[in-house]
Amino acid sequence: MNDWKNKFKKRIPALALLLVTVLFWSVYDRYEVAGSALLEAPSLADGTRVRGGVFGRAGRFSLNVLPGGKPARISFSLPAATDHEFIRVRARIKVDGVVEGKHSWNCARLLVTQYDADNKWMSGHHGLVAEKGTKDWEAHEDVFKIFPKADRADLVLQQSGSEGSAEFDQIEAQPVRFRASFVGWRVFFAVLWFLAAILYFPRCRLHQRKLKILIFLNAAAILAGTLMPSDWIITGSEKIQSTLHELRTSEPSPTKILASEKNKKPAPTSPQKQMDWFMEMNLETHQAGHFILFASLCFLVYCSAALERQHPIYFAKVGFDILIFAAVTEALQFLTTDRTAGILDLRTDLYGMAAALVVFLAVRPILLKRG
Repeated sequence: MNDWKNKFKKRIPALALLLVTVLFWSVYDRYEVAGSALLEAPSLADGTRVRGGVFGRAGRFSLNVLPGGKPARISFSLPAATDHEFIRVRARIKVDGVVEGKHSWNCARLLVTQYDADNKWMSGHHGLVAEKGTKDWEAHEDVFKIFPKADRADLVLQQSGSEGSAEFDQIEAQPVRFRASFVGWRVFFAVLWFLAAILYFPRCRLHQRKLKILIFLNAAAILAGTLMPSDWIITGSEKIQSTLHELRTSEPSPTKILASEKNKKPAPTSPQKQMDWFMEMNLETHQAGHFILFASLCFLVYCSAALERQHPIYFAKVGFDILIFAAVTEALQFLTTDRTAGILDLRTDLYGMAAALVVFLAVRPILLKRG
């Protein structure tokens, strides 16, 4: 019991810093107003493109989709949006019986879409919220970065589920910029966490672990993913999509097609299937990364502990430490310019850790024989 108390006391500074970080960045607004509102309580007449069952009155919009009916959508132009670096969007949203369509993004959504000079849609972070089912009024807020090559931007209300209604109210789009104090606070907390790392690194005794190199590389990958700018992730996704698209659109030479197959309906090519799979899984990639990285980290640490003949109680302490590490990696995202911490990510980390524990218990007898 005393050993547990001593272990917990050693972790109090890290837990306290974690709590202070979360509380501070939860109340501190890194943005300030940078100009007049681009859109505020719009009317139906302000819509530049209206489709389906869209009804509006006094700044409130209702988008309805009957079973088997067409999606509902209304777009609003954001004038001079490209003159600013960031746009903050606020709105209240209520959904009633919204049934998700074929894809996860077929539901009630509020988007900021951007287009280049050729009127081509530009991929990137563009969704404020995606709701389904039945929920009462909820306030939502998000900040969108205007892409350097964007020529124009629109705010879009959408109900693309298979049925149900979505209501939108108190819609506002406001240009914002970083506060001057934001850089200072980022540096301050970065220094605190760097000092905490110096304090705790010797305590983790990584240099004594059997699988120290693999554990270090796994932890480094998690930290790199945590601090990686969203622009890099988007660019990587676009390159993969572009490559798969080129493979999908490539066709075999007509001379290679047998005469007996000329009248057959062409089956989807393997690259096309890959492209469809990628587009379907693109939204889940982030969560998959969390799950895999923390599952592998937990598994490696457990395996190393087994090879070191650690006492069974040690595994509970290790699990607690990895959970703290997961929370810290989420808190560190407050220090980035375009990443945000999320409970969903932490929950996914826990699922990965639980899966790692199950797999480890299955292979533990083998490790003990070889240890």
